[in-house]
Amino acid sequence: MSEHSVEVAIIGGGIGGLTSAVALNHAGIDAHVFEQAEVYGDIGGHLTIDDAAIAVLARWGLAESFADISCRLPQMQVKKLDTGEEIVTMPFPDLGSMGVSDDGRMGTRVVYSFLRADLLDLLVKAMPEGKVHNGYKLSGLEGGDDSATVVFENGESVMASAVLAADGVRSLARRMFDDVPVTKAGHSVLRTMCPIDAVPEALRTYQMHFWDGWAFGNKEAQEGVHALTVPVRDGKFLSVDLQFIGGDQLEDCNPHDLPVDRVMARYPDTLDPAVQAMIDARVEPIAAYPLFDRPVAEKWVDGRIAILGDAAHSMRPNLGQGACQSIHDAGAIADAFAEHGVNHAALQSYEAVRKPYTQSIVEAAKKVMVDPKAWKGGKKPG
Repeated sequence: MSEHSVEVAIIGGGIGGLTSAVALNHAGIDAHVFEQAEVYGDIGGHLTIDDAAIAVLARWGLAESFADISCRLPQMQVKKLDTGEEIVTMPFPDLGSMGVSDDGRMGTRVVYSFLRADLLDLLVKAMPEGKVHNGYKLSGLEGGDDSATVVFENGESVMASAVLAADGVRSLARRMFDDVPVTKAGHSVLRTMCPIDAVPEALRTYQMHFWDGWAFGNKEAQEGVHALTVPVRDGKFLSVDLQFIGGDQLEDCNPHDLPVDRVMARYPDTLDPAVQAMIDARVEPIAAYPLFDRPVAEKWVDGRIAILGDAAHSMRPNLGQGACQSIHDAGAIADAFAEHGVNHAALQSYEAVRKPYTQSIVEAAKKVMVDPKAWKGGKKPG
């Protein structure tokens, strides 16, 4: 086994891990990312972040390049799943308006849609050469008073003054000091993409479109289907999310290429033709992304090791805050290291700032799923 040393080792090269690495290197801290995938693939569908998260990216000079890969969405339109009839057009409520404990965010916000792969590519390019390492799958962690050691399945090990674990909802690092199990949420997001010119003119707009399908399910029992689209890649494509809540989650199918007949069997016979048009014009397979629940971690820090992003606070996608809060984690970590140095006190400070706030968001996201009326601020079309 070979071993080398870095100042900060970051486990996981997703949005939280890479953003943290960019932030720390920007501050002159030698931070390296260790990602288990051999290469970054074009997977994961679209994400959204809001203007508050973009303000954090701007601290490290990323706002302009992010603007090049994203579409600005000032509002969303909610439609009936069967007819496409408009129910409401509304700006996006800010977090305080949706039950999050944040009096400073009580109005509305603007969100930006993009493909996950495009943001990862941007972040990798923003990293100093030689500091993103692929093919490194975590196998063990060892903590000490002044350092921590990360061991990988490829036989390599790394010693660091601090280790940040951003390895997702099923985080192995978290299990090493907070072994709360992951549970299936009974909710899947099925993703594909279609060309913008294959859909009706009404959908060729820079806004989010959501088809509410609760009328064909059972909201009280949390079983139903919806659909959602956002523009991506300069508005040339629509990223399509098909939301399956409860019921058949198609777990017996190939998750990377779901049979369209099984997918459409969950939708009502009477369906807005625009939704069918998007499915028919898809340019990639329909892939399933099942959601998992894990409580916000009770413990975020163990010595020189800390968790962040979904490893610490996985949340339902209903508020569009998963990627946002990972970016805010990165900002908080950078602030903590600037104040305290790369040490245990900094990691404790980061936890104290972020844990209660993300707990509030996780709870609010679950309530929005149960009661869509929690999305306040909507205005019915006149």
